[in-house]
Amino acid sequence: MKKRIITGSIILVFTALMLFSRLYTPYVFDAFVGMMAIMGCIEISRVLERKKMFSNIIFVGCFPAILYVAMSIGIFKERPWYFFFMYFIVILLALFIFNFLYTIIFKGITEKEKDKYGVEVSNVKYALQKCMNSTFIMIYPALLFCALFFINHFFEFSFVDTTGVGDTTIVVLFYLIFTFVVTIMTDTFALVIGKLVKGPKLCPLISPNKTISGAIGGFLFGIGGGTLVYYLFSLNNIFSSTMEYIGMNYWKVVLIACVTSIIGQIGDIVASALKRSARVKDYGTIFPGHGGVMDRVDGLIFNAVVVLFAMFIFI
Repeated sequence: MKKRIITGSIILVFTALMLFSRLYTPYVFDAFVGMMAIMGCIEISRVLERKKMFSNIIFVGCFPAILYVAMSIGIFKERPWYFFFMYFIVILLALFIFNFLYTIIFKGITEKEKDKYGVEVSNVKYALQKCMNSTFIMIYPALLFCALFFINHFFEFSFVDTTGVGDTTIVVLFYLIFTFVVTIMTDTFALVIGKLVKGPKLCPLISPNKTISGAIGGFLFGIGGGTLVYYLFSLNNIFSSTMEYIGMNYWKVVLIACVTSIIGQIGDIVASALKRSARVKDYGTIFPGHGGVMDRVDGLIFNAVVVLFAMFIFI
């Protein structure tokens, strides 16, 4: 427990520094998210390998970076929203084809991989399996991570109306901190209250340690954390007037926090289900007492998608 607390404190301080760097430049946070995305993809790839589901981590790792470049070009060229959807589809298809051709052309490497893992299928079938698995990782978790990129640069998109938004930096910072705080509060108090109150299990076959009491406690504290963040930011007159102009209020914040907390817990369960199916306890060992990157952000990346949609709806 001591190791877990120390590691958790270091992660919390470092994450806070990355978030508040947004006051000066958005690119430090971009690099932070990119680093997490690549590490998360590697962890998912290794877990899938234990299920005999092989992927090409080179192409998977390139996906967040390529999508980020495409997003930046779209912002610079002031493209409409559907261009960004097209970018995603084109990049996904291109990497699928390159992955397939790479596996087929470099037969020596492919044969060594098949011998190493005891795979007895044709090279074509093996290449298709790798492409499908790589595509899965490009969507989960890579694409979900990219939601944080979009939040970070939300007001730079030409199709986003910035009328009445005084200081876009503080608004973006609010939504980023809101996403992290709701996730952290939900995760933390789901664990604490679950251990204190105990009671019936939430999903014993997937995650035996999760309880219904913990889920409810995490839900309530997640809402409280999100609402507190909104209150603290509202002390800033520019932020307060901006939120008032776009029609944001406490009830809407509570609604977003409710959905975010629930979806975050679902994301946690999805990650747990994948781990259990591969018979592993954690996605990695990079954080002593906490596991890997995906063990820390499994709910966060789902929440980022929810918050991004909320920004489109309410702004």
